[in-house]
Amino acid sequence: MKILIFEYITVSGESSGNLTHEGQMMVDALLLNFEKLSDVDVIVMTKFTSDIELEFKQLTETVDAVWVIAPEFDGILERFCHYVEQANKRLLTSPAKAVALTANKLTTFQILHTAKIKTVPTEMFNPKFTYNQKKEWVIKPIDGAGAENTFLLSSEKEWFALPSLEKSHIIQPHKYGEKISLSCIFKNGFAELLCVNLQVFEVKNQYYVLQNIEVNYKLDDGRYQKLASQIAQAFPDLFGYVGVDLIENEDACFVLEINPRLTTSFVDIEKKCGLNVAKLVLNLR
Repeated sequence: MKILIFEYITVSGESSGNLTHEGQMMVDALLLNFEKLSDVDVIVMTKFTSDIELEFKQLTETVDAVWVIAPEFDGILERFCHYVEQANKRLLTSPAKAVALTANKLTTFQILHTAKIKTVPTEMFNPKFTYNQKKEWVIKPIDGAGAENTFLLSSEKEWFALPSLEKSHIIQPHKYGEKISLSCIFKNGFAELLCVNLQVFEVKNQYYVLQNIEVNYKLDDGRYQKLASQIAQAFPDLFGYVGVDLIENEDACFVLEINPRLTTSFVDIEKKCGLNVAKLVLNLR
């Protein structure tokens, strides 16, 4: 089988710093996974080109399957998944229609809420909102990836100092607790939990900044697998590796986001858990 690995951030050069570094780490870890499999020939799109989409489509025609790694914002991940589907090639990640749902944080909230899965109240942000001083608030892009451009507002002064936001954003009440992520494998409404991870953030100048991820942070007592299964039933089109971000405190475990793609936690899964994610995903088909 000939497989194309495509990581948008490193190829496009549109970002720098953490996103580029994390993107390259995911590609390197995925290549290590595939190196241990027989009968697999992998190519990686690394070429900087003036027309990434054309180059991607041309390479897609030469392979049997494609593993897309890309951010959800601006419809990037959905678009490249759709290109693979149009070419009638095997997509080793979630289909475009699943990406469209989970990339939109308001839609994700609505589906989770309807499925009676605990989540954080979410609505569209309007700069004309009256500030509620009894709460802290989190404002983030409706289709953001990771903690990019996520603001924590703890005072009226910070509220009025919020910069002008060009894109659509959502607003949520800020909840304290452990920031947990689940690494899972999904298919046809079923989920297999791989590991439970801890995300460590720091707030700098109102921005959330990811500092560290502890992969396989703790063992599951059954609660996390149950939650993953509930999410799989609510989003039955999710496929392959999926990351789920949670906030857990003494009150409950709240689902924050669903990432239909490789996440940074994936990089250490083989080392910490002895699991080859590429093999697990190929076995799904």
